Amino acid sequence: MSAVVSQARPALPAREHGVGPLTAARLRRAGLVYLALFVGGLALAWIAATPGMQALGLGMAFPGGGFLHYLAGGAVSAALHLACFLATLVLFVVAFALWFGTGNQAAPVVVWLGAALAAAAMNHPHTLSGSWVLVALLAASSGGGALLLHRRSLHRKEARRQRRNAVLGHWQPGVTALAQDGATPRVDELSADDLAALRYALDRALQPVDEFAGFDFIEQFQPSALRYQINNLGYVLSLANYTHLPAMRAYLKRAQENLIEKKKQHQVWKYWAIESLWGNFRHEPDPIARDNVMYSGWYGAQIGIYAAVSGDLRYDAPGALTLRAANGAEYVHDYPSLVQTLIANAERSAFCLFPCEPNWIYPLCNNQATIAIRAFDQLHGTQHWEALRDGYRRRLEQEFIDVDGHFVLIRSTRTGLTIPGLSSSKEDAIFAFWMNPVFPDLAARAWEIARDELFVPSGAGLELKPLKPWLDPGNYRLNTAYALGALGMAARELGDSEAHTAVSAALGELEVNRDGGVLSYPGCSTWSHAFMLKARVGRTQGMRDLVNRGLPAAWKQGPFISELRYPDVLPARAVSDGEALEATLYPGTGSGRFALGLGGLEPGQRYRLAGCAGTEGTADAAGQLGVEVELDGRREIRVTPAV
Repeated sequence: MSAVVSQARPALPAREHGVGPLTAARLRRAGLVYLALFVGGLALAWIAATPGMQALGLGMAFPGGGFLHYLAGGAVSAALHLACFLATLVLFVVAFALWFGTGNQAAPVVVWLGAALAAAAMNHPHTLSGSWVLVALLAASSGGGALLLHRRSLHRKEARRQRRNAVLGHWQPGVTALAQDGATPRVDELSADDLAALRYALDRALQPVDEFAGFDFIEQFQPSALRYQINNLGYVLSLANYTHLPAMRAYLKRAQENLIEKKKQHQVWKYWAIESLWGNFRHEPDPIARDNVMYSGWYGAQIGIYAAVSGDLRYDAPGALTLRAANGAEYVHDYPSLVQTLIANAERSAFCLFPCEPNWIYPLCNNQATIAIRAFDQLHGTQHWEALRDGYRRRLEQEFIDVDGHFVLIRSTRTGLTIPGLSSSKEDAIFAFWMNPVFPDLAARAWEIARDELFVPSGAGLELKPLKPWLDPGNYRLNTAYALGALGMAARELGDSEAHTAVSAALGELEVNRDGGVLSYPGCSTWSHAFMLKARVGRTQGMRDLVNRGLPAAWKQGPFISELRYPDVLPARAVSDGEALEATLYPGTGSGRFALGLGGLEPGQRYRLAGCAGTEGTADAAGQLGVEVELDGRREIRVTPAV
């Protein structure tokens, strides 16, 4: 049996200028600011009485332009000043990269103004007559070249828009497979390889909260940062808990709690103090208070889906998410206050979506915030997302979806600028996975475009086109694992079994390591491992159901595995119908007899035990029962009330 959740995909609309109205307004404003600076600089160069002030004006009009004023006085002098100009351009590119990568808005200003002041300080009489013409030509050619590239790009995007609109609706998303009685989703079994791969996440999650063995350590500003690794591992474990192990608590629940606690470690969030200072020019060490959706939004989603799969509302308690700095400062938060902060940031932002790094808005990070809010509503019966949804969607579609349907990965809230060349169908697959819980029609559209362009028909199914190595954002190495994981998890979530089969075949060709019974991929980041795990442990509409439906009554009320030692016993399936428990177990460290603790039983009730060392047991006054199982391979157990 199935539950229909799919919707018709909206066509990609035509756009005359290629950007949304708010982005266009910000671009015009930025252009006018530069025009004023340019005109003012040239005017100063024209009326100033000294070479130094003339150079200052030219330096205001164009980065490093002041050095071009001194292209005179012989070949050596001209070459040295030309080198200063070229060095300024290189430094300006580096400063822009810092602005993008760390939110450092001061860097481009410092380079631009610093070069102008340095040129002014030279103040020698060997100047180039008509240097203002050279600077004006540089500025005009730069602006004209950028405009020409934009128009050519817009023409190509319009052609892609029409081509992509023609394929929409030819494929339909999958629907949630229901159990025979139709009351609960079907719970399938993980394979032995799936369990070995899941241990990659469990090993990292179950270590002490203040330890980070197995994590990638590169920097803490961009995707390789610890916070993203923690979030992604938490998402995977919650998804596996929901789709295959809804009656498993024990170490799986503890692993998710550990990851939530890890995110509170000061080394994970201390980056924000400096980023806020050089990006917003404000001393704000608290990573949740304002902006910074890359911390607060991702964290809120992690907490929300953990609460949705476990029913554990401990993070609702006042101060449950208190962050403690090394100097003793405390920043007091909890899940409800975090959600209110996300809403306040969205309402304060003209784009509705709000920044990650200061000034830079990432739609993917904001999508995590929507999941945090939607999961909170599902858990508490509130309507926060309903109030925010229409405005959020309008801005998302207008300002962050390109003419050709690609999601714009980044946009400057102050200038409207983006960084071209970042969008791709592979990145859109990530959006498809995460957007499915809140905008399933947009998710289906993104995935249908990606599947049409990255797969080809082959026999009765699909074949994945050859993929070039892609930048793994978790360790900045080139591999195909990240893209394969993204495609695989989206195909699984959207119910595209043909595409998922094709991706699984490609994943099967990657180099693997099986040391200690843990399946891992050498050279691949925690990000990539998490993506590949989602492709393994997800199911059709799995994340959508987790965020929007949560636990069915039978899963909430029925028996569950409460105690189990990791990695001795690895459950591949554990589910309850409200009265009985079914589980499939594998040994993780070798054959033997192992203890299991069961909870959620009816106090004093006698239970029949199938597949266990004994045949019957009686739950104690707390509804708990200890049993033992002999494992030398796969074993099914069933615990049912005795009549």
